[in-house]
Amino acid sequence: MSQKLLQRLVGLGFNLWGLVSPGTAAHGAYQLFGRPPKPDLRPKELRFLETARLERGTIAGYPVVEYHWGPETGKIVLLCYGWRYNAGRWRHYVPELLKAGFRVIAYDPPGHGLNPGRFCNVILNSDIQAGLIEKYGRPEAALAHSFGGASLVRTLSRLAPEMRPDRVVIMAAFSHVARLFEAYRDAIGLWPGVYNNLIKEVEGIVGKPLADFDFARLSRDFGAVKALLVHDPGDDVTPFSNALRYHEHWPGSRLLRAHGGGHHLGLAGLTKTILGFLVNGDAGSGAE
Repeated sequence: MSQKLLQRLVGLGFNLWGLVSPGTAAHGAYQLFGRPPKPDLRPKELRFLETARLERGTIAGYPVVEYHWGPETGKIVLLCYGWRYNAGRWRHYVPELLKAGFRVIAYDPPGHGLNPGRFCNVILNSDIQAGLIEKYGRPEAALAHSFGGASLVRTLSRLAPEMRPDRVVIMAAFSHVARLFEAYRDAIGLWPGVYNNLIKEVEGIVGKPLADFDFARLSRDFGAVKALLVHDPGDDVTPFSNALRYHEHWPGSRLLRAHGGGHHLGLAGLTKTILGFLVNGDAGSGAE
């Protein structure tokens, strides 16, 4: 059975459930929205994670698995990966950051990597990021991909200016939470009644309209943070229009059109450019 057909069948189930119990159907759809797929760590990722100092604990009230490389003091780089990924994502970055003298910190939020939790969302992830910064201090630089990137933008908006990094790289991140829920609705085919109840539940939980979670607009206040926005115009997961919105609102941001990088953005030359920006703020000649 294809993934698309399976999604449609799940959506139909919620729709039929909603005819009987609209509120519980919407709650079920919300729980599914925040449930990451079961982690699948490849051997090369596990081998890389074995090089880290691993800590398990609680950050912002959530279980978190932390990974630490390098000295226990000094300038920090915080690494924040995307939905369905794990900290093995950073195996091509950490060695070079260590050579540059950084203390490197990454983490698994619930439902990712070695974290056994089963529910996650952008607010939860952002709370964890803010908690890590409170625990270990201001990072000099941060690298964040996709879901992790949008979470980091929210985190920056909540930090005091003096606690924000000097430099951040945001890779293929969405810019507006409302668009995510619309994409979810379209993917599984939710009927208007169930979808409207889903949004009502989410807005009740967060205490504000989803329209307020426009991360690109939040970045208007980040002029002191140097940003490199990396996105493939052909990304079929997060549309390139999200990068354009960030670039429009984030003062002084640089935009790198990573043609051929896909959503993962794992090209060797691209990794080198990103490392250059993290280490010394050089965005390269290809950035706008």
